[in-house]
Amino acid sequence: MRLESNFVQKQQQKQSLKLNMTQQLSQSIAMLQFATADLVAFLEDKALENPLIEVIPGSDFATDFSYSSRKSSGSSDDTDWLEQIADNKLTLADALKEQLHLMDVMQTQKIIVLYLIESLNDNGYLQIDLKDVSAALLMDDSSVLEGLEILQGMEPAGVGARDARECILLQIERSPDAPYIAYDVIQKFFTEFAEKKWKKIASEMDVSLQDIQEVSDYIQTLNPKPGSEFESERVQYVVPDLILLQHGNEFTVSLAKQFLPQVRFQEAYYETMRATEEKDVAQFLREKAGEFDWIKKGIEQRENTLQRVGEAIVSHQKAYFLDNSAHLQPLTLKEVAEELGVHESTVSRAVNGKYMETNTGVYELKRFFASGLQKKSSENENVGDISSTTIKKLVQEFVAAEDKLKPLSDQKIVDMLAEKEIQVSRRAIAKYRLELNIPSSSKRKRF
Repeated sequence: MRLESNFVQKQQQKQSLKLNMTQQLSQSIAMLQFATADLVAFLEDKALENPLIEVIPGSDFATDFSYSSRKSSGSSDDTDWLEQIADNKLTLADALKEQLHLMDVMQTQKIIVLYLIESLNDNGYLQIDLKDVSAALLMDDSSVLEGLEILQGMEPAGVGARDARECILLQIERSPDAPYIAYDVIQKFFTEFAEKKWKKIASEMDVSLQDIQEVSDYIQTLNPKPGSEFESERVQYVVPDLILLQHGNEFTVSLAKQFLPQVRFQEAYYETMRATEEKDVAQFLREKAGEFDWIKKGIEQRENTLQRVGEAIVSHQKAYFLDNSAHLQPLTLKEVAEELGVHESTVSRAVNGKYMETNTGVYELKRFFASGLQKKSSENENVGDISSTTIKKLVQEFVAAEDKLKPLSDQKIVDMLAEKEIQVSRRAIAKYRLELNIPSSSKRKRF
């Protein structure tokens, strides 16, 4: 019986140790994947659970260059630091409620309009059926419709529309600069106009293609998302994980540790509790001290991996960092993983949601990875790689320089790239166009 008991006890200890190691490995992987803000939250949660962990906050990136830093540098101009405070813009709902407050309308109408305002999405569109509003407020349909007309008469023009067509019509109604046929074109031929079936529209309205082109040029000046100019939520600041410093033609990558909290061991608490010599307390302290050790180790591993990945990126993209007008070199996660001797998933976790501060701005690390396409010589031999970023830039240049009366087809762009010894399929060009928000040749054509 004693042998059986010892065996069971050892098995339980082995399973417990294995489970503990699995949990630690899982959390170490999570720590690498965390963005800075998530890592801070994770450490603060651990500090609440573990009395041996003390978390000392790092610098606040949003206010790092605000009043305190200016004051320490000897600035006496109070307006300087005040300008550093984020401008708390009105939300769309706030702006509309202010307008409603100044209107002379009945209280029942105010209730309806307020309900409609709260039913708008961030773009200013109404996303609720008017009959549902009538049912919710126990009011007749005609009153709700009047409330909608009040809302649609507010600024910005187009607010309260139920679809893109109505949004544009609301703006045309208010605009003295709208072409005389603009309202009829959008009201009667919205789908055909969007699909650029202009010859059909011109024929049915007995106008010229130039008249339809004039309407199109005017529509481009309107805002299809009238609510987008307002703040929908608090600005989220991007906190850099790495800082790139340039020294002539050389670069150094350093960790942005100033934005991370420091994790310290509560030595005084540990010694006080250990002095009790109680068995349960001793076990508790061992577990919590062990947790502190692996958290510190996890942070160090995270920092080491980020540093190495950042250095590898800079090494491969040095030409780009020296001259931002240069093209990014083809670079994959697998290449960096093989170079560093780690798994590809480790590099993926290291770059996802992580940012590097450079002399031209703060960029996500994923930005510096560009897939490559083979470039062929006239003898059809591989002569190197060219990144998809370079292809996209060339497509943009071709489209910008094209004759708008005869815009380039995807196949023509393929042929132009082939002249530069770059082999790419028509399907790939269509994909790149979509990513660049470039319409098809038929929709780019002017008359």
